[in-house]
Amino acid sequence: MSQPTLTEQIGLDDEVVCVTGGAGGIGTAIGETVAELGADVALADVDLAGARENAEALEEKYGVNALAVETDVSSYPEAEAMVETVADELGPIDVLVNNAGIASNQRFADTDPGDWETWIGVALFGTLNCTHAVIPSMVARGRGTIVNFASGSYRGNDPGLAVYGAAKAANVSFTKTIAKEVGPDGVRVNCVSPGTVRTPATEDWLDAHEDTIAKSYALERVGEPEDVANVVALLAGEATGWVTGEVVHVDGGYLRR
Repeated sequence: MSQPTLTEQIGLDDEVVCVTGGAGGIGTAIGETVAELGADVALADVDLAGARENAEALEEKYGVNALAVETDVSSYPEAEAMVETVADELGPIDVLVNNAGIASNQRFADTDPGDWETWIGVALFGTLNCTHAVIPSMVARGRGTIVNFASGSYRGNDPGLAVYGAAKAANVSFTKTIAKEVGPDGVRVNCVSPGTVRTPATEDWLDAHEDTIAKSYALERVGEPEDVANVVALLAGEATGWVTGEVVHVDGGYLRR
């Protein structure tokens, strides 16, 4: 029997990919990219209308099955319900992308402690909740891929994002530990760490400071959502079948490590 070609290994035909934070920004781009590679896609988000609009566009453009699932990933019961809904509608999740995250750029001393729970709830507990909910089905089938999200902020590079950066640093540690726990069961766990990416959340900031920010990167530009989505899609496929427990920095060669 011949080995699959590289093109076949990159493809995601017959895979079910679930993307949290799928209503906009990087999540939208990930949905587009994996659908183009043949995957059926579930887009989970608190913004059901946005996720539904994206899902309908994927079905029309790529002819795949796509589903919008209203989900607050900071709630474990909602994460469990999301996994069950996707399994009922599309089939068991083959690839989970823990993309959801929120942040507020403030000096730590100026933050309201009441907000920490929300920020960490999405950026860290969202990853824990969805991963915990999906792992049993992946282990039972002896296969599965999880892609978590860090950020350049996890290195402590971004004053104003102390809480967000702490949550993302925890995601890095979590990724490496879980990869070792579930590797013998055929499940791979990796993490992407984007630099500054042009999304609706960063639009105003980039309008004011893009030229300065771009000088922080060797490639002298900020990222686009597709830059991150392409790496996520590669980690999702069999072409990276011997890669687990890794953090891939998608940051244009950030100069200030």
